[in-house]
Amino acid sequence: RRVATRARKMSNDEDVEIIVPSPTVAALERCKTSAWMQAFKALAFRSVEVAVPEEFIRYALADGVVATESNRAMPQREEVDAFDAAEDLEKFTLGDGDEDEEAEATAVSFPAFERDVSAAIEALGGECAPKFTWSAPKDAVWVSAGNTMKCRNVDEVILLLKASDSVAHDLTDAYGACCDYEENAIANESEEGRAIRENPSPVLTLREWFDLNPSMEFRCFVRKGLFIAISQRHVNDFFEFLVDEAVRESIEFALETFWHAHIESSDWHAEMQDYVFDVYVTPKTKKVKLVDFNVWGGTTLPLLFDWQELEELATRIAAGVADVDDDEGDDGDDCCCSIDGIEFRIVNQQEHIRPGLQLGVPFDLYDTTPGGAIAEFLQEQKRKQDQA
Repeated sequence: RRVATRARKMSNDEDVEIIVPSPTVAALERCKTSAWMQAFKALAFRSVEVAVPEEFIRYALADGVVATESNRAMPQREEVDAFDAAEDLEKFTLGDGDEDEEAEATAVSFPAFERDVSAAIEALGGECAPKFTWSAPKDAVWVSAGNTMKCRNVDEVILLLKASDSVAHDLTDAYGACCDYEENAIANESEEGRAIRENPSPVLTLREWFDLNPSMEFRCFVRKGLFIAISQRHVNDFFEFLVDEAVRESIEFALETFWHAHIESSDWHAEMQDYVFDVYVTPKTKKVKLVDFNVWGGTTLPLLFDWQELEELATRIAAGVADVDDDEGDDGDDCCCSIDGIEFRIVNQQEHIRPGLQLGVPFDLYDTTPGGAIAEFLQEQKRKQDQA
């Protein structure tokens, strides 16, 4: 089964149908961070896994965020003297205090989970980046003080997870893109209840924090057991040095060598055959670190490719026929090189930067679909103008 969606081609105004492959539930399960990490822990950045309690899942999916003054994820106010504190209390304490009591009642804590997360952060040197079952809360960095995923304490970790639509998707919709998924709905079951039932024993992975150079992050595509393509990971950036063919060839050689030596020979690869993996390449030594695995198709982004291109490329490579050293992709936007048939695409000019999909802002601020928040806002404004 395949899922067909409509999309607008980047190079012109024609609408084209893009076929997105649907993964199996088994493939999605193998791409859980806690699953692939068992086989490739030595190849990845240092990390610690923490079991997530059911109570936290309910909290993560509930509406609203409550943070007390002592919450370390929030900017701390300067100390005030006793006179100022009393004056502020007199000015701003109005009514009978029901709102304060309600906020205090809504604030929840998870003592054992918080202790485990705090211990993991300390073990990782005091700074970490959180990752849920499949997704990192990159879309929620707008709530963090530094606009990054770097967390120094448990409050910052919980705030990022709570604010992330990607984490909510992991819990409620991840299996929906699978071709063999059966919902098995239970009457009167809440969303939180279904999330707990479908995600038994969830794990939070905390990775040691590094300020990675975004120009050296890449997404690699494997189809039918063959390494077929590489894409620049950040398609909303132009990195001039990557235009140098010699640089790209050295990176591609490092990635292909890494894959042959460590992934292709693994039992995990034998079971999967079709998958996508993300890596980081150190700029000077070209050492490769494994960042993540993703399913082929589904919600995985093909970045500078589309799925149909990748399928055709896989067919050509399997048949021993490969395009060599095209200077541009099909849209004329992306610089390519080819070694052993592997196609490597980057953004090769400043004006060819593609819109980024991970904006680091709430989903409602860029959801332009019919019925979305922006569409409803525009309809409401039009209604008010018509009534004026």
